[in-house]
Amino acid sequence: MRVVQVLGGAEDGGLEKHTIELSDYLHEEGIDVSVIAHKKFKNDFQNVHFIELDLSKSRNNPLVLYKLYKILKKENFDIIHTQANKATDMVMKLKPYLKSKIVSTLHSNKKNKKSFEKADFVITVSDRIGEKIKNKNRTTIYNGIKSQTIKKINLYEKFDIKNGAFILCAVGRLVDVKRYDVLIKGIKDIEVHLILVGKGEKEEELKRLSRELGIEHKISFIQEMENKDVKELIASSDLYIITSDREGFSYTFAESLILETPLLSTDVADIKKTIGEEYIIPFGDSKKLSQKIEYIKSNYDIILKEFKPSFDFAKEEFNISKMVTKTIHTYRRILT
Repeated sequence: MRVVQVLGGAEDGGLEKHTIELSDYLHEEGIDVSVIAHKKFKNDFQNVHFIELDLSKSRNNPLVLYKLYKILKKENFDIIHTQANKATDMVMKLKPYLKSKIVSTLHSNKKNKKSFEKADFVITVSDRIGEKIKNKNRTTIYNGIKSQTIKKINLYEKFDIKNGAFILCAVGRLVDVKRYDVLIKGIKDIEVHLILVGKGEKEEELKRLSRELGIEHKISFIQEMENKDVKELIASSDLYIITSDREGFSYTFAESLILETPLLSTDVADIKKTIGEEYIIPFGDSKKLSQKIEYIKSNYDIILKEFKPSFDFAKEEFNISKMVTKTIHTYRRILT
């Protein structure tokens, strides 16, 4: 089976991470994998045939579409697997001229999903984001997390936090959609310490907010961390927090549960289905968030027991092996 992964952008994020790991593990399962992507990713893809093509320009660029068509026509892959909206839009423009079957993965809750309705099969990374897609050939395959041995570390010492403080953490780009302003306001009147990892356009605004509220001493802003260090942070924190207005699939949500750290989240992706209504917070409501944190802090041992089924579910469902097995099953299903 010859499969090509098509990656439309040139950013470094969850989408790119997913495509790199999926390609590597598909190769290990004996699939002949190629990747069409920006040249910056060449060294990230090991053991696969890398085809350099810059798709980061406009999705309607005729020269880029022609180059993409020439590659796909020449190679005549069994399956073209488009990752996210841009790659899917571009390949669907070429679909009438190709013989390959097309599988498209939807990674985020975009308004315009028309291109996915033309795919031979659609994979969504959560049930929620695929609800309105008019394509009967659809399934949810959760993104998988690589298995690693993660040790707990002394966060009090590493980040100069007062001993015994209840530690919250959040990891993500510092942008509007993540709503970290709600999180910062939510800790104003409670005794906790927040470790916020990420960088982005809202960084200075969030730091200014913390100073205006007089709680800069309660927050450690960390711009960057290695992946393993992030996992150690999550494993060693008392509570993980998601305040986003929308998410496709949150890697850190999955990692939090796998590492047995409870979390509070807004009702995004399939998180409520996994952790239950009790640990869902309203969008934009810092007061309710504050109350929930206080409740968890005061009943922590009970909370850990209540989260055990969610921890077990995550270890079973959010792993690379299951993701790859389900993906290969989807490929075989549309080729038969």
